[in-house]
Amino acid sequence: MMRNYKSLLRLGVLLVGLVSALNVSAAWEQIQKLPATQCVFVAPNGNLISSDFIFEHTGGIWCSQDKGTTWTKCDVDDYAYGVMVQAGDYIIAAGEGCNLARSKDNGVTWEVLNYGYMFLDYIGEEGVEWDVAYAMTYFKGKLFVADFSGGGVIYSEDFGETWTLTDRESLKYDVGGVKSTAKDAYALDSYYSLAESDGNLLLFGVYFIYRYNESDNTWELLRSDSNFMGVNTLYDGKLVCGRAITNYTDQVPFLEYTADGGKTWGVVARPEGMIDNNVRAIHSDEKGLYVGLQNGGLYFTDNFGESWSFISKGMPTMNDEGAYEIPMIITSDADYVYMAVYKEPWLQSDVSGVYRLAKSELPVAAVDKVKADAVVGYVFDNTLYINGVADVTIYTVSGVKVCAEEGCERVDLSGLADGVYVYEAVMDGNRITGKFAK
Repeated sequence: MMRNYKSLLRLGVLLVGLVSALNVSAAWEQIQKLPATQCVFVAPNGNLISSDFIFEHTGGIWCSQDKGTTWTKCDVDDYAYGVMVQAGDYIIAAGEGCNLARSKDNGVTWEVLNYGYMFLDYIGEEGVEWDVAYAMTYFKGKLFVADFSGGGVIYSEDFGETWTLTDRESLKYDVGGVKSTAKDAYALDSYYSLAESDGNLLLFGVYFIYRYNESDNTWELLRSDSNFMGVNTLYDGKLVCGRAITNYTDQVPFLEYTADGGKTWGVVARPEGMIDNNVRAIHSDEKGLYVGLQNGGLYFTDNFGESWSFISKGMPTMNDEGAYEIPMIITSDADYVYMAVYKEPWLQSDVSGVYRLAKSELPVAAVDKVKADAVVGYVFDNTLYINGVADVTIYTVSGVKVCAEEGCERVDLSGLADGVYVYEAVMDGNRITGKFAK
């Protein structure tokens, strides 16, 4: 099995190299070394916050107030915080043992709250002690948390001070064909994420996907084929979802999306030639959609999957087979994309930490769909000729703008260094991009 996995991995890396040769200039840089990095978060004021996952609880939460140049360890008990969300004026971090840390000053100081009493009757004292929450979101003024051990889903309207349990009966499923009892910890799925779509709250588990009914506090079963659909992001009104489980095949959707609260679903096309569906991290912003595979590196698209770029240069690799270390979280601000890279703490490696990539280095899509009569261009004798008057911008293949001309029919290229470039020409609302070599 391991031999087959390595062969598939080599094939995936080879195909990536073939289809993405012109889009590998972007480079990640490590801005914090932190063992077993679990999370990175951008506060509203621009502070960077990170956390790790040390079993002995000797790590904690770190904060940088200067874009990652320096980091300060926060004075807060460590409960291996794995996910952070913005909830009103608070940043909330969910950790082990049903503990939540919250900060009202952009991650500088924290206080710890606990919601374990809500699940005590269902998973017991030992279950509460080891319980974790990967699924947390702020939805319509309520902080929702779903546990991983069969307790259910709760919400708070006062940022973690008090809690209300949502209906557990509607979340139960048959185990071995027999309806489970109310206190059976295995009656409920293990939940990976909570996310909003079209004004609805969706809950994603190992097996099932549910939609929350606000009127009666119940859950409606939408799909029973989640298959670890545990990561998602809201992109251009669409909730885009990936599956965090190993499966190397083009018969499984790479990404799925819904824009109507889970009523209907579509598929985002996979990178050409790539068969890895194990999506560990996903993020979107004004630039596009970012997808981090478990060990297969990172991909980026600015046209919703019509074309993909492989943006893994600078990411640490885990072995000579070409496998990359695990991206746990991807996020961004106006200038950078950030990534938390995990490495097992007992290996004492310095590759774990927070990495960043300048957005100016992101690649530009090679081709845009335009009307048949759209402007076209060609290069001859150090000049880019345009079929009509257009606004023209020229970029390096890594996305750095090197030239911009308004209302022109030709652009002088003599001042550019030899290399491959991307041009964008806009005329009468039509837009086309293409590549040329100089």
